[in-house]
Amino acid sequence: MKRKLPMIVMFIGDMSLLYVALIIISISPMKSIMENIGVYPIPMYNFLDGALRVLSAIVLLTIAYGYFKLKKWAYLEIIIYNVFFLAVSMFFIAMKTSNPYNTPNIIESLLGLIIAFPSKRYFFKEECDS
Repeated sequence: MKRKLPMIVMFIGDMSLLYVALIIISISPMKSIMENIGVYPIPMYNFLDGALRVLSAIVLLTIAYGYFKLKKWAYLEIIIYNVFFLAVSMFFIAMKTSNPYNTPNIIESLLGLIIAFPSKRYFFKEECDS
């Protein structure tokens, strides 16, 4: 019998997959085609930026898989992922860089943490001794 996933777990997993799709679109080499359909990718500044986006997409795909399977490591990874990007965005704001994507990243990371914390009970079920 296949168990039904809780709604919050499905939401977080689906949002992770959507974010992976957006990362992949943002590194697409077909910039002019994408702009014609109304998708404007975030420009890449150097090779490291592109490599980090690919790595981020791979990590998010792995986390989404673990989330759908209710793995404990996936819950911890989504928390670490959001805290990491929250800290990085806050660091860049503190350093007063001119990157306009820092504020949305802070909001996204905070929302990710707020939504992820209540799902903890599905990953760390307390064992009853009865």
